Amino acid sequence: MKIKHTYLTASNPEALAQFYREIGMPVRFADGERWIQFATDGAAFCIAGLEESAVQPSSNAVVVFEVEGLEAVLAKAVDAGGTNISGIRDMGSHGRTAQIRDPQNNLIQFFERVKA
Repeated sequence: MKIKHTYLTASNPEALAQFYREIGMPVRFADGERWIQFATDGAAFCIAGLEESAVQPSSNAVVVFEVEGLEAVLAKAVDAGGTNISGIRDMGSHGRTAQIRDPQNNLIQFFERVKA
């Protein structure tokens, strides 16, 4: 079994997509306000409009993105309208993380591996 994709439900998909584009995720496919899929490595990350989603918007899930250059990505996220809620947490040999809320209040975590 493998993860096919993860999606966030948004009341304003285009506005939320703009945030993710601004932090460096290009759009691979968009079907108007129904479904927006980003070009990512591995499992797909998507935004679903209310009519396309199986659930209403919530903040019960945490999406974790592996990044390089955590400080720069965190700064881009804040500049694009995100809210830094944790600062950078150093987990020693496990890497570093930072948590934000995107413009529609979804909890997002950035993870950076320790450089070898």
